[in-house]
Amino acid sequence: QRIYFTRDTCASTSSVPTAAATAAGTQQHQNQPLGAVASHHQPLGVLASYGPTDAMLFTLPVDTTYYDIPGRAPRWASHSGADYHGTWLPQTVRRALLRYTRRGDRVLSNFLGRGTDAIECFLLSRKCVGVDINPAAVALAQRNCSFAIMPAMDVSYRPDILQADARCLGDPRWPGSELFAEPESFDHVLSHPPYKDCVLYSAGIEGDLSRFPGPEDFEREMLKVIRHSWRLLKPGRHLTLGIGDNRADCFYVPVSFSLIRCYIDEGFELDELVVKRQRYCQAFGLGTYLCVQFDFLMFTHEFIAELRKVPRHSIDPMCLPPLHYIQDASLAFHKQDSPAAVAAASPLNVYVSDRVLRQVPPSPIERKSVVMGSVWTFEHHAVHSFPLLCMSRMVERFGRDSANWEQIMLTLKPLATQPPASPCSSSSSARASPEPLHRPAGVHSPSVDNGTFAGEYERERQRQIRQNREQLLTLGLLSDLGDDSTDTAHYRKLLAMPCGPQTRNLPQALIVVPHLPNSLFARAHIADYRRALVQITHDASARLCPSGLLVLGVQDVRDELGKLWPLGMLVLEDVQKAVGPIRLRLKEFIVAVENGYARKRDDVVSRDCFVEEKCVVGDHSSSIHLPIVHVYYLVFMKLK
Repeated sequence: QRIYFTRDTCASTSSVPTAAATAAGTQQHQNQPLGAVASHHQPLGVLASYGPTDAMLFTLPVDTTYYDIPGRAPRWASHSGADYHGTWLPQTVRRALLRYTRRGDRVLSNFLGRGTDAIECFLLSRKCVGVDINPAAVALAQRNCSFAIMPAMDVSYRPDILQADARCLGDPRWPGSELFAEPESFDHVLSHPPYKDCVLYSAGIEGDLSRFPGPEDFEREMLKVIRHSWRLLKPGRHLTLGIGDNRADCFYVPVSFSLIRCYIDEGFELDELVVKRQRYCQAFGLGTYLCVQFDFLMFTHEFIAELRKVPRHSIDPMCLPPLHYIQDASLAFHKQDSPAAVAAASPLNVYVSDRVLRQVPPSPIERKSVVMGSVWTFEHHAVHSFPLLCMSRMVERFGRDSANWEQIMLTLKPLATQPPASPCSSSSSARASPEPLHRPAGVHSPSVDNGTFAGEYERERQRQIRQNREQLLTLGLLSDLGDDSTDTAHYRKLLAMPCGPQTRNLPQALIVVPHLPNSLFARAHIADYRRALVQITHDASARLCPSGLLVLGVQDVRDELGKLWPLGMLVLEDVQKAVGPIRLRLKEFIVAVENGYARKRDDVVSRDCFVEEKCVVGDHSSSIHLPIVHVYYLVFMKLK
């Protein structure tokens, strides 16, 4: 087994053995104690910084469930993103430690990697026990924690870094097994496993989870890790999970949701689910080529999940009864009925209020020729709602020339005793109808003069340029397709396309169900909403043409009791149980969010106005939860 190092690490000949020496000493390294492996590295000495500098403070706050740092995320102390693949941000680890632990708490890092968790625990006076199965990662982490301590630091919090298998913590065959013998002995768990086989971290280490390419095999091995995490974690304490997704045969593999489901089934409850925007990935260049050649979206997001340990007898799997996955003709929507008649006849608290069949507007370019990621941002519009703009871009990207697409609008029935909306619901998506919405903080209307142009002539010139561009977009002579296009011109073009009998002879290539804002939901709506989507899925699988696409928009909901319902994960599971991957298979997974939620450098201008993350251990109030601002769009392709 070759010790794993990246190109940047191997460039330093003073601290890293040569490739020839590494190859020759492979067996020797595996038989040597860990201290001998780590001895190739010199201690770091005094660091330039022992925490975030003033210029880095703007990257620390997490105000909503969408976390985006424009540019390359800064790092401090001995953190680095260049010497090991797949490291997560120290900002993420610091927030988890400040929010869910206290000084002196014991923290387990079961996929230590280069030591990000151990470094932050040491700096924040938490006792970390970090393990990794790769001896090279262990050596690198030991080196990265070998810096000189400052007078205010306590040497007793220097982390314990061990080579061990996270699937069998406490096994006496591994050194330090006594640290994991006592159950419920850790106050927090930091877990950043491989995203299945997205990055291979070794060439042949037995137990390396990145060497399990099959989703079932990966889940089976991760279940062993999850059970040890549950055994070692104290009741009511949290586990922070960082996880991303994968792709196989150009189809989307939802590793993150599958893994979160495993945690829930094994005794954890999902308290928070944050989408982290991924930027400047090392494989970006290769990804831009492949996504155009094979028609898929690049990965530009990953998830940060906060899971709380609960007793096994109180696990809520949030699954529908099996009968609700079967096609029910009594719930079908009939086109000739009026929306009021449909609402009255529907036994559910949700009904189909509108269903329109239109022709797909022709595109002036080949749709797959535009490089797009899995995170789409949208400008706020004073007239067109966020769900309708999402629907417009879905048609623009996934539509097919000389084919039909169908819009299906769902509406929730008002309950007799409608509870107040959760304070964590999105305020920017408060209405589904095309009415003016509340503008997110920091968002400016494109039509407002914000003083960036000097002089009336320049303002008039820019206005004319925008008007000409919108006219070209409306005429279909120009395409604005992209992750952050304006969408309004294309939406108007959608409405102008022929509908009804004129499109009868064209194939049905696309069905879009826009999302409903989570502020409209009560707990009693959720099961009926999922049942309605299941019935739409059955109907779509019968009417779509081969390779036709079904697009379902959903948003996570926090109900009036404070429970988080991850509808993205639940609806995906519902579709898979209802029709199976043989008829409909997940092709793309898109995160949509309105502009205005990314971190900006002027958010925190000095340390005096910076508010550090507060510890919420023992706090069960609803005010500790983040507002849910992101939306999922699940794109399924009909196979049979």
